[in-house]
Amino acid sequence: MSLTRALALNTGVQILGKVVSTGIGIILIGLMTRQLGTIGFGAYSTANAFLQVFALLLDLGLNVTLIALLGEHAGDSAYEKRCTSALFTLRITMSLFILGLIAPAVALASPYPLSLKMAILALTGSFIFPSINQVVIGAQQRHLKMTMAAIAENVGRIIALTGLLIAQAQGWGLVPIMWIISFASLFNVALNYISARKYADFHWNWDPSFWKMALHRSWPIGLSIAFGLAYFKADTLILSFVRPQSEVGIYGAAYRVLEILITIPFMYAGILLPILSNAFAKKDLSKFKKLVTNSIDVMLIFCMPMIAGTWLLGERIMTLVAGSEFAESGRILSILIIAVAAIYINTVFSHIVVAIDGQRKMIPIYITVAIAIVLGYLLWIPTYGMWAAAWLTVISEILVGIGSIVVANKAVKTEFKPRVFFTSIAAALLMSIVVYILQNQFVIIPMISGALVYSTALYAMGGIKKETLQEILKAKTTNPPLN
Repeated sequence: MSLTRALALNTGVQILGKVVSTGIGIILIGLMTRQLGTIGFGAYSTANAFLQVFALLLDLGLNVTLIALLGEHAGDSAYEKRCTSALFTLRITMSLFILGLIAPAVALASPYPLSLKMAILALTGSFIFPSINQVVIGAQQRHLKMTMAAIAENVGRIIALTGLLIAQAQGWGLVPIMWIISFASLFNVALNYISARKYADFHWNWDPSFWKMALHRSWPIGLSIAFGLAYFKADTLILSFVRPQSEVGIYGAAYRVLEILITIPFMYAGILLPILSNAFAKKDLSKFKKLVTNSIDVMLIFCMPMIAGTWLLGERIMTLVAGSEFAESGRILSILIIAVAAIYINTVFSHIVVAIDGQRKMIPIYITVAIAIVLGYLLWIPTYGMWAAAWLTVISEILVGIGSIVVANKAVKTEFKPRVFFTSIAAALLMSIVVYILQNQFVIIPMISGALVYSTALYAMGGIKKETLQEILKAKTTNPPLN
C-alpha cells in the first residue's frame, strides 16, 4: 500500500467515524441544550472550560512527542515498547494527580455556586479517561490502525446518547448528565486499550530516566500549550465571571461546534507526524516537502466550503441543532469559523515544527499572543461579551498560525502551490450560489446539495487530481513503510 493511500485510508476511516460521531454528537448537543437551556448549558460550558485548563496543562506536549519518537524509531520494537509503556504509566500517574486531585480541590475552593462545583466534579472523569486514551491512540496512529479508535469513539457517543435519553425521561438535571458523559468516556478508552495492546505495550513501567528524556524534549510544547490555553479557554472562563450564564451557553454552543470541526486536522496530522519525523530524521527533504504541500492542499479543500456554508446557514444550523433559544449561536459560529480555518492550516505547520524539533522557537510567539489576547479578553469581554471573545479567538489563531509558518519555513522551505487554493475558492463560490438559492428549504437540503456541487466542481477544475484518486483507491493490502 502506498504512503499516500495509507494516509488517505486512515484519515478516511477517521473522517467516516468522525462523521458518524459528529452526527451523534450533534444529537447530544441538541438534547443537552433543550434539556438544560441557555443557563444550564452555560454551566456545562463553564465546567468544561475549567477542566480543560487542567487537561491542557497535564498534556506537557507528551502526546505529540510520543508520536514523533515512535516515528523516528520506526522498526525498533524494543524502543517502541519502552516508549509506549513508560509514557502510558506517566500519563496515568499525572492524570490522577492533576485531574483527580488538584482540579477538584481548586473547583471546591472557587467562588462558583455549589451546583456548578458538583458539575465540575462529576465531569472530571470525561477528562481523565481521554487523557489516558491519548497515549493509546498515539500507538494506533503509529501503526496506522485507526479503525478501532473510530469505533470506540462512536460506542462512547452511543452510551452517552442512551444515558441522555434516560436522563430526559427521568427529568435529571446538570450533575447526573455530567456523570453520564464521564461514564461514556470510560468505555471509549477501555475499547481502545483492549484493541491496541495487541501491537503495543502498555504494561506498568516506572521509568524516570525515559520520562526525563521525553519531558526534556516535550517541555517547549507543553509550555506553548500552557500559554495557548490562556487564549483558547480563558474567554469562556472570563465570560462565566462577568456575563450571564445564558450568554456563556450561547457562546459555548458555537464553541462546541468549533471543537468538533477541528478534530479533523488533528486526526490527519496525528497520522502525518511520525512520517514527517521519519523523513526529516533521514534527511529525505523531497518526501518531507511533498507531504507538507499535499497536506496544505487537503486543509484548504476542507476549509473553503466550511466558511461559505457557515456564513450562509449558520443560524439555521444552530437553530436546528440546539433549538430556537440558541439561534444567536449561529452568528457567533460565523465568526469562529474563520478561526477554524486558521487552525486547519496551522495544524500542518505546527506539526512540522514538532517534526523538526523546533518547538522552542515557538515559545516567544505563544507567550506574546497569550498575553495580548488575555489582556484583550479582560478589557473587552466585560463590555462586548461573547462578540469580543469570538473575534479575539480569530485574531489569536491567525497570529499563532503566522508564527508557526515562519518558524517552519526557516528550517525547511515549503512550496505553496496556489492551484488548489484558487480552485477551492471557485468551487466554494459555485457551492454558495446553490446554497443561497436553496437556503429557504429544509436546512439539510442546501447542505447536501452544496457539498455535492463543491466536490464535483473541485474535481472538474483539477483541485483534486485524477491520479491522486486512483492511487488512493488502488487495491493493495501491504502495510505502508515509514521509511
